Amino acid sequence: MITQAYDPAAGRPAPAELIAASERVFAEELRDFIGELCLLDGSVLIGWIRGQHHGNIADLVASSAEPFFKDATLAYADAADVSFAWGRSMQVVLDMEFVTKPVTIFFKLVLDSYFAGVAIQRIMAGTEPPFSPEILARAVSDARL
Repeated sequence: MITQAYDPAAGRPAPAELIAASERVFAEELRDFIGELCLLDGSVLIGWIRGQHHGNIADLVASSAEPFFKDATLAYADAADVSFAWGRSMQVVLDMEFVTKPVTIFFKLVLDSYFAGVAIQRIMAGTEPPFSPEILARAVSDARL
């Protein structure tokens, strides 16, 4: 997966270590939401993905985010995949968006048989000072109910 973050102050892509640190902070902040989302029977989610029922998945994401985040902060980005690789655990990957005033994050939510995690694809931040994991943590905290 290609991960990018653009540092507008420097006029270039952000370093990989910034992305990795941001993923750790972001995943920790989304823990409650991910736990709520995982309460759904996996076979139902897989059926919706394979049947391209994006509206159902969007409703599921919205209802799972509702107890923890302000309205429309976390959203399903109308793309998902299921991986059934031989000898590996099944994985469901949902394209997601986290949108707040200071920070927008496009990420993949990875739900595996053994773990759940996030893979940040792009961070868009118009912040002063330059973007940092601390700014991300503050933005997520401000987006909570």
